[in-house]
Amino acid sequence: MKINRDNNMKLNKATLAVTLAFLSLNVVAENKEYQHEASVGYLAYSEDVGDGILGANYRYYFSPVNQDSSPYALNGFLSQTSNVGTNYSYFNELNMDSSGVDGTYVFDSKLFVSLDYQYTSIGNVDFNTYGVEVGYYVDRSISVSAFFDYDDHAYGNDKDSYGLQIRRYLELSSSPGIDLSARWEHVNSNNRYTLGADWYVSDSWSVGTGYDRVGSDGDFDIRTAYWLRMSDSFSANFAISKIVDPDVDGFNLGFAVTGRF
Repeated sequence: MKINRDNNMKLNKATLAVTLAFLSLNVVAENKEYQHEASVGYLAYSEDVGDGILGANYRYYFSPVNQDSSPYALNGFLSQTSNVGTNYSYFNELNMDSSGVDGTYVFDSKLFVSLDYQYTSIGNVDFNTYGVEVGYYVDRSISVSAFFDYDDHAYGNDKDSYGLQIRRYLELSSSPGIDLSARWEHVNSNNRYTLGADWYVSDSWSVGTGYDRVGSDGDFDIRTAYWLRMSDSFSANFAISKIVDPDVDGFNLGFAVTGRF
């Protein structure tokens, strides 16, 4: 197919104009406190964008969450407040539907307890997942916890998993900070180790890397994400990640619209 050079230039100019408009909205948006957060998003692989995962989430925080003291993507985690949420996702390629609810209660001592339930249907197979997590906020930016999950399959093959995780947000003087995480999980007689580090260049933009190892197989990835403020209440979220392996083509990408009020 032949590409018309003039039309291509017009398209590039239009894209630039829209991008600049979004960036200007990002500058004027105010950082109001919020208790409700809802989002609709799409996750896909670059080699087959049409077969992605469509998802929706809602969360209610029992105390107002501040947006002007940390990166936007970390506001909920750093608020350390009790909350409840619900989620739904659909993956057409596997004919998969998944929906769930969860809640976290934070005590005055900064001990917290989380419970979650997830129902998943893949073709003719249904199963339920129940989870519990108990943890402690060491200070305003560090959490440590232990978790246990149980999968109840309709045709047997029940399984459980358990593990430990720690997360720390390290504030920096030259930029907002770095989000560090480490997780160990034991499932199906295998150990899984996950490490992550995301540097927030600004409250909106992050670049990072991660490592995921199961048994003797492990993968590194590099990633970046951007939180674009379009108004006081609405934002667009973009994310791209790539597994660092010459045998793996393409990359993962995600887009979401988030409302906070």
